[in-house]
Amino acid sequence: MSSNKFRPYTTLSEVKYPLIYLDIPSFLGSRVVKVKSDLGKCDVVFIGVPWEGEITWGSWSGCQLAPMHVRRASLRYGGFIPELNVDVLSKYKICDYGDVCIDLGNQERTFNNIFKKISDVLEVNAIPIVIGGDHSITIPIVKAIIKKNLNPLIIHFDAHYDNLPSYRGNRYARCCPIRRVVDDLNIDPSNIFQIGIRGPRNAKISKEYADDMGIHVYTIWDLREQGFNKCINEIIENSKKCDGVYITICMDVLDPSYAPASAGDPIGLTSYELISMLMEIASNSKLIGMDIVELYPPLDVREITSHLAVWIILYTLAKAS
Repeated sequence: MSSNKFRPYTTLSEVKYPLIYLDIPSFLGSRVVKVKSDLGKCDVVFIGVPWEGEITWGSWSGCQLAPMHVRRASLRYGGFIPELNVDVLSKYKICDYGDVCIDLGNQERTFNNIFKKISDVLEVNAIPIVIGGDHSITIPIVKAIIKKNLNPLIIHFDAHYDNLPSYRGNRYARCCPIRRVVDDLNIDPSNIFQIGIRGPRNAKISKEYADDMGIHVYTIWDLREQGFNKCINEIIENSKKCDGVYITICMDVLDPSYAPASAGDPIGLTSYELISMLMEIASNSKLIGMDIVELYPPLDVREITSHLAVWIILYTLAKAS
C-alpha cells in the first residue's frame, strides 16, 4: 500500500501496486496475502468471490467480473475522508486475500471454498469485506460466521426478499439466501433486517414467508414515510443481543440512476441514503463483516457502480469501531 502523502493524486505509472493476478491490482493497493499464516497481521481482509450461479433473468449477468472491476476502481482512491477526518488506510491494516477458487458448475465445491476462506479471516478476528458474485455467496459466509460461534444480526439491503424455497430446483440460487440461512443454518428470523424491499419482481410467497417468520422488513416506502432513523434505531437496539452485525448489500437496493450496473429496479435508495445508514449502523455496533453482490460490470456506465462499491466500503469502515 502506497504511503505517498499525495495519494490519491499520483498517476498509476508512478506507483507499482501489488497484483492479484495478471494485471489486476490488489484492493486499494493493499498488501497481498497468499497464505493463511500471514492474515494475523491484518485487521480488514478483502476477498473476491467471482461466482455466478443460476441466472434469473436474461442479460442480467456478469457479476462474476465485479471483484476485478472493483479492485481496479479502488486505485483511484486514498483512504482519507475529509468530512469525517478519518484515514481508513491508517485506521486499519488492510490486506487482499485474493479470490476464492471457483469450480465452475460445481456450487457445492465453490461454497466449501468460500466457507474455508472466510473461516481463515474470522479465525484471526479480522473483518472480511467480500465482493461477489451473486447473492448466493452469503450462505457459506454466514455459515462460517456461525461456525465461529458468533451470533450475527444480519442486515440485508436489497430490492428483493431473496427467500424463495428454490429456483428451478436449485435451493442455493441467488434468490434463496435468506431462506437458506433461516431454514438450513438456523439463524433466528428476528435477527434479520431486510431493508429497501420494493417492486413487482417480488413473489407474494416471499412476503408471506418474511411476515410469518417475523423477519424485520422495511420497504422503500417504510423508510421514506416513517423515516430512516426508525429503522436504524431498531437495528442498533437489536444488535445489542447479538455478537455484531453482518451486512449484505445487493446493489439493486440502490436506484439504477446511482448504480447502473445493478438489476435496474427503480425508486431505490440514493447513494447518500445507503451510505448514511451504513455509517450509523457501523458506528453503533460491532461489524463482523460485509459483502457486496449483484454488481454487473458489463451493464455499467464508466464504472460508476464499481466506484460506488469502493465508497460504500470506505465509508462503512471509516465509522466502524
